[in-house]
Amino acid sequence: MTYRALYKNVLQKNFMLGVIGLMLLFPTFFIWAGIPFFIVGRFVESIIANPTLVYFSIALSGGILFSLYFLPINLKVARGMAEVKNGSLLSSFLQLEMIWIAVVAVIWSIGMAILFNW
Repeated sequence: MTYRALYKNVLQKNFMLGVIGLMLLFPTFFIWAGIPFFIVGRFVESIIANPTLVYFSIALSGGILFSLYFLPINLKVARGMAEVKNGSLLSSFLQLEMIWIAVVAVIWSIGMAILFNW
């Protein structure tokens, strides 16, 4: 069974998890978009003078905060993948969450590059 099939199965059975996750993104925009820019960015900038590392830390913290909204869905998919692979739930969940964080961080950094013409 693939991840795509597992996500489809989880979202068909628990449709409201996806709806709630997406609906929470709009009113909490200032949290998952503001904290990386204003708090994490300024903190890292006060410690490190390298703009690339500041950019990387903003993208990574944005990916972490954004992926938190989909933890229940990812947990159910990881449980299904652990059953298919006969592996550990924790291992499957951490792998899946790291992939989500990396993908969202890349999308976040592309969005910052387009928005700020970097």
